[in-house]
Amino acid sequence: MSSVGSFESLDELPKKSASTSVLDDDLYISDSESINSLRSRSHSFNMGYENLSVFDLFDPYALTTDFSRKKQRDKLKARDEDFNRLKGQLLKRLDKFNDRVTHITTTSKTEKLFYSFALLQIFVCGVLVGEYQEWFHVYYSVLFLCLMPVRFSTYYKRGYQYFLADLCYYVNILCLLFIWVFPESQMLFISCFSFAFGTLSFAVITWRNSLVLHSIEKTTSSMIHITPPLTMYVIVHQIDPEYQLVRFPGAAKTASWNFYKGILYTSLFYLVWQSMYHYFITIKRAEKIKQGRATSFEYLRKAYSGNALGKAVNSLPEPLPVVAFTLIQFGYQLLTMSLCPLWFRYKLLCTLFLAFIFIAASYNGATYYVDYYGKKFEKEVITLRQELTQLQAKKED
Repeated sequence: MSSVGSFESLDELPKKSASTSVLDDDLYISDSESINSLRSRSHSFNMGYENLSVFDLFDPYALTTDFSRKKQRDKLKARDEDFNRLKGQLLKRLDKFNDRVTHITTTSKTEKLFYSFALLQIFVCGVLVGEYQEWFHVYYSVLFLCLMPVRFSTYYKRGYQYFLADLCYYVNILCLLFIWVFPESQMLFISCFSFAFGTLSFAVITWRNSLVLHSIEKTTSSMIHITPPLTMYVIVHQIDPEYQLVRFPGAAKTASWNFYKGILYTSLFYLVWQSMYHYFITIKRAEKIKQGRATSFEYLRKAYSGNALGKAVNSLPEPLPVVAFTLIQFGYQLLTMSLCPLWFRYKLLCTLFLAFIFIAASYNGATYYVDYYGKKFEKEVITLRQELTQLQAKKED
């Protein structure tokens, strides 16, 4: 009997004779159907019959089983590849998450050192205020001169240099001028006291200054707003009257607080600052601001655009929003300094007020740690949990 493999194609297979039995006929048809089935299946798997040997055709059932096994293997291989791909993505996410956790929990050496430095400053402040009051203004001056170069460098790198022209820095400069250049000026002393216990103190609440000890930026912001009123507190209520008369005659000459003089002097210094600010920033840097350079005014316009006051200011035609902002800020200063007679006359009330400001800054710092880092971790965990769920569902399929 001739071998099937000796024919050029399946069409050349010998036709059955008339004398072939019914059983042989069925077997013949069954063999032909199996071969046709193998042809279609081999085509689906990109395996032509040219790859088959003669012996493969003698066992079509085994060949069909091999194709079925191959199909199953390909399916499992595709599923494994998909699983490995998702696993790789998950591992990358876990690595990124671990890097973030490591970055936060294992802070840099600079942050560790500054954290220790900030705690030390709080201790030093307490010692100086309680025992060595005559040195506190020196300490304040040195601290300001040490931290401000860092603030200048940081803000210039981030494009926030126009924030350095804000009122809080102006008030700190006025305090330094009073301490070291014009200590006999009663006008300058009253203005410094009004600004320090007015805008600067209440800015801790309105601007949510946070005492985050490992952060140079946030600790510097808290220092800028808290140490000037603390310095004025020491000059007025803590130092010896004889030393006050010699070292700060401007404060010694102010036996009682004149409310109208306070408003007048403060308004004059405020006008000087506001005029310089609008000339050098609003006018001279107008093109830079249009290009997106950040200023405190632009920040407030965006931050309060959702409330009624912000909508009212933003709805005004240019340049009226700037005028409105200036008047609102001036009114805010007058409102916050209206309590200065109490802080100047009563040491206990002044002490409680400063304690309240310090507690507010500390609370904002604690809120920053809990809300910022806690919510950030929570979002990361939720994202990872969702990816794990998708990966498990993919694996079960």
